[in-house]
Order: sequence, then C-alpha cells, then structure tokens
Amino acid sequence: MSEKPFLPTPDALLKGRKQPDLVDVPSRLVLALQGAGGPEEPAFSAAIAALYGISYTIRFGRKKAGQPVFKVGVLEGEWRSDGEDIGIHEIPSRDAWRWRLQMCVPHDVTKEELRVAVQTATTKRGGKLERSEQAQFIELLEIEGARFARVLHVGPYSTEPESFAKIDQLLSREGLAREPWHVEVYLSDPSRTAPEKLKTGLLTKIR
Repeated sequence: MSEKPFLPTPDALLKGRKQPDLVDVPSRLVLALQGAGGPEEPAFSAAIAALYGISYTIRFGRKKAGQPVFKVGVLEGEWRSDGEDIGIHEIPSRDAWRWRLQMCVPHDVTKEELRVAVQTATTKRGGKLERSEQAQFIELLEIEGARFARVLHVGPYSTEPESFAKIDQLLSREGLAREPWHVEVYLSDPSRTAPEKLKTGLLTKIR
C-alpha cells in the first residue's frame, strides 16, 4: 500500500485557537515571493498563482519520479510596513505595506528542483504559468524555528486588530515583547467562504 501524502506545513501554524497561546514553530523550508501593496493588487494574486503552480509542479514531478508525494502547503503571508506591523495599532498607508507570501515544501527540495519546476511551468504551452514573470522570482528559503504568540482569527481580515489585541494582552501578562511584523496563515479560501466565517492563523514572533 502506498504511503499517504504528508503535509509539510507544521501543526504549529495550523492549530491555533481563539484564545491566544505561545508556540514553538519548527524550522521549515518554503517557496517564497516578495512584494508590496495591499492584497487587492494584481501582483498579490499573481504571486499566489505562481506559488501554487510551482508547488504543484514540484509535487507532480516527484510523483512521476516515484518519490514520496506531499500535499501542497498552506499559504502563509508575512506582513510588515517599513519596520512597523500591520493591523495591530494604527494601520499605515497601503502603499507602505510589504509582504512575503510563502508555502512549505519538504525539507529535501533543492534549488535545482525549483529551477526545473519553474522552467517546466513557464514554458508549458497553454499552462496557467506560461511566461509568468512572478514564477521567475520564487525563492527557496530556510526559515529558522522560533517562538511565536498565536491566535485563530475568525471573521473578515478587517477585524484582525481585535485578535491582535488578544495577543498583546497575553504578551503583556507574560512580560514579553514581539517583533514588528506578523504572519498570517490562510486556513480558508476567501473566494468560497463568507467573510464572517474566514479562518486565519495570526502569529507574532517573540523577541
């Protein structure tokens, strides 16, 4: 019997609850794309499409080669604004927003494997990433393990400050401070889920 596909995204990013807690997120390897501006910008959507497309290309390539198959990782977004965090205090101008979208892949994925996947996906005639400029800029990054404050936000993205306030209250009680950026883990598909039911994992790194 063949092995079941495994999900490379660690549970620490997926198992948040409405009451905040502290969690150790292990090191992970990700496909990543950086950009600027709000999520309504075309570059943001193009980055998501590129990450999914290349991740699936790597997955199918491994399956074809008889290697262990993995599930495509859950989409993450790291957000900041010129050194300040977004969505916790006063929200800065969207022009100042900086993001890095990323998806976990197995720890043994190589740069050469990524290069081949990008070439395959961007040269396939009629493919979704044919001649994609975004795909050319995907990086393979090793993210070190770290301790985070974590909470599950349920509702539209515009109400995330309410959940960040819970994190700040926890950190205040524990005498801890956080880095001026945060990670969002997109557990729901906004195109298929009502805004009030969206689930998003919110994490802030502990200093």
